[in-house]
Amino acid sequence: MLDLFLQYFVVRLLILSFSIILPLASSCKKISKHITQNRLLEVPLIFNLVISKGIKHKLLYFTFLSLVVADLTFSFLQHDSQPLDGDMSWHIIPARVLKPVLENPLGFDVLLMHHSYPNPNRFFSHWSIKRFYDTTPIYLQRFVSPIDSLYLSSALLKTAIQLFLIYFLSLFISGTWRVQKLNFVIASVLVFPLFQTNGYQGYMGIIDMSPTYTFFYALPFLMLLTYSIPLLVESRSSTKPEFRILLRILFIPIGLVCSLSGPLNPGIILIVTVLLYLKYIRKGYLKSAFQGPLKRMVDGVQEIPTHFWFYLIPISLFSLYSLYVGSYNSNNQALPLKELYSNLPAGIYFQFTQKLGMPILLISILLNIILLKTKNKNGEVRELLTIYKWIGLFSIVYIILLPLGGSREYRPNVLRYDTIIPITFCLMYIFGSSSFYLIKSLTKNQLNLYIPFLLGILLIFTYADKAQFDKNSCERETLKQLSESKEDLVQIPADCKLLSWGRILDPKESELNAEFLFRCGITNKRVLYFNKH
Repeated sequence: MLDLFLQYFVVRLLILSFSIILPLASSCKKISKHITQNRLLEVPLIFNLVISKGIKHKLLYFTFLSLVVADLTFSFLQHDSQPLDGDMSWHIIPARVLKPVLENPLGFDVLLMHHSYPNPNRFFSHWSIKRFYDTTPIYLQRFVSPIDSLYLSSALLKTAIQLFLIYFLSLFISGTWRVQKLNFVIASVLVFPLFQTNGYQGYMGIIDMSPTYTFFYALPFLMLLTYSIPLLVESRSSTKPEFRILLRILFIPIGLVCSLSGPLNPGIILIVTVLLYLKYIRKGYLKSAFQGPLKRMVDGVQEIPTHFWFYLIPISLFSLYSLYVGSYNSNNQALPLKELYSNLPAGIYFQFTQKLGMPILLISILLNIILLKTKNKNGEVRELLTIYKWIGLFSIVYIILLPLGGSREYRPNVLRYDTIIPITFCLMYIFGSSSFYLIKSLTKNQLNLYIPFLLGILLIFTYADKAQFDKNSCERETLKQLSESKEDLVQIPADCKLLSWGRILDPKESELNAEFLFRCGITNKRVLYFNKH
């Protein structure tokens, strides 16, 4: 595994070095006079390659594509090396206390009888993790061993989520959804190193190391991004999409699924909806020819695009319902709101001061924005800066409202890497989009300074995200021990946490885990275990 990592890093370093040498070599050649300025914008000036269908263009495309594939492969190997977590069996078997949420998908028991139980507004997260691990490992056992199938299932899921998140970022940054476009893969290369599987994961991670938390945070967030696609298409396109009415109707149940998945989606939906509506109301209010504030407000409301009402109102109502049902969550700690807000500054401080990841990303973004402001503020620059301002406003409102979601024992300071996933994603977008525009628009002399800086940032994140392919080695050995045991009770090593957040001293605490391992085919009977004292 170590050799594989070294090979990967050498390949990545060679490719990045190639991307520095290539523009220097290309700058010695004369650019054909018949190439227009519009052509230059299609391929970043960093490379001085303007032959859209020539061999240089194809070579550049496949170079970056190979880098994306190498990154994705490396991430998959990292995910495959992550340990299991202490909540998996609790959700998958499931524990008796979780049966109410699985039996009440829409939380009507809360609405009608005011019952309190764990996560009443997160049915689809509970259902998806149970369904996934009930089926996927069994299917994969046609090709791999039962032990490998368990880790492979988690790795495939995490890698797929990461791939689609990078796809969305590349789409938003490049403006094209076509993977075969050079600009698309360049955008992917700009953001891929920011996804930390190890390294800075505990401070800016989106894909959680824990399989369980991936189902409650990254996956619901990906679903929400998917829900936004038709909204963005209708907002950007000058032509009306075919079957738009049918599409709007079909997306209503998807909005319900998004609202009842994970703890973050309802808050994100409501904040984004309010900010978008305020943006258009303000625009219409300022444009209004009327004098009275009421009439101008009516003009402001009329400025809101029609499709916004179809896509945002139903999902917002579902989110309000989700928040109400979630207020009966028995997992929430009963802490005074004043105490939650008093803990928030500590969460912000620790998030941005303990590791270099977030500070480096924020400094890079700040420098990029300064460079953008030095450019002539054409339409594209003004649009980017406006988007960044709205993202900043969203982030501020989101953090201010974060304590209203309550606190958990493992998250005493409210703000943590998992609760700020939407902000982290937005920061990745700002970094990628600002870097992408600067690559296209800076002069050659400016690029000679900017490109080493940009590659240095990407290499810092690449180097920080260590391989650590042995993180679940003790687990694998222990699972092998359990699978080969003929006893009903097994003592496992003291320092190995298997499907637990801590050491298991009482064998009864492993009952759900034993049931889970039996169902996965890892053991041929229910084998209890405990850690050596």
